[in-house]
Amino acid sequence: MKNSFKTLCIILTVVVTGGLITACASKGIKIGVVTGTTYGEKAKEYSKITEVKSYKDDNLNLQELANKRIDGVITDKLVALYGIKQANYKDLKLAGALIYTETIAVAVRKEDNSLRQAINTTIGTIIEDGTYAKISKKYFGKDILEGVKYEKTIAKAKDVPAEDSSLARVKKAGKITFALSGGYPPFNFISSDDKLTGFDVEIGKEVAKRLGVKYVAVTTDWSGILEGLRSGRYDAIFGSMAVTPERLKVVNFTDPYCYSGAQLVVPKDSKIKSINDLK
Repeated sequence: MKNSFKTLCIILTVVVTGGLITACASKGIKIGVVTGTTYGEKAKEYSKITEVKSYKDDNLNLQELANKRIDGVITDKLVALYGIKQANYKDLKLAGALIYTETIAVAVRKEDNSLRQAINTTIGTIIEDGTYAKISKKYFGKDILEGVKYEKTIAKAKDVPAEDSSLARVKKAGKITFALSGGYPPFNFISSDDKLTGFDVEIGKEVAKRLGVKYVAVTTDWSGILEGLRSGRYDAIFGSMAVTPERLKVVNFTDPYCYSGAQLVVPKDSKIKSINDLK
């Protein structure tokens, strides 16, 4: 009986210990991102992140984090600060420094070079005459280009004057259609009075005005926004899209109108101090 009891104890210990190991291994770290963004791919580079959960927008991301259904969120730093402030999430904080920086520009179809160059010209004048700084201070409290090394997407020497009809097409239509998600505050979002607003929207309206056409926004899911552009549903994407090598394979980008960066957000009582803790 004594030996049988020992054997039983050993078996129970193995079973219980095995169960604990399984539970610990399966817990892992869950990180929330917005569907279709570059943040999801970045999250996969960290071994301690065992699940990347995709949500429609950062409102849902931060809500899930505040309710502790996920362990962290990777999103744009400015978006995170704005979202935390607006929803009064006192128990959330930014963890560590930026994970990486991003160059934000307007995406256009590969063949639409004259339109791209016209948008470049208007972005340049908006920055030079102080309009950009005024809009930036409204949303961020400062000129977010101040102190930033500004680089054109395509070197001037290589960007020969275009002869395609894309700009003429927009002029003839009397409008330019810009796609965005509509759920990315403070860049583009629906206000309390049910109007589309935000930094992207105001800069986009300035671009349209200076092109002499009407600004028309098309809100769409981020996951299919590039295919919508390529199929001709809208003229461009003006919704905080980062320039990446993968995207450059299928679309072109204007000169930057913003530089941003990826940020990890966690609960204040989290043991995660920075993204480095997830390696």
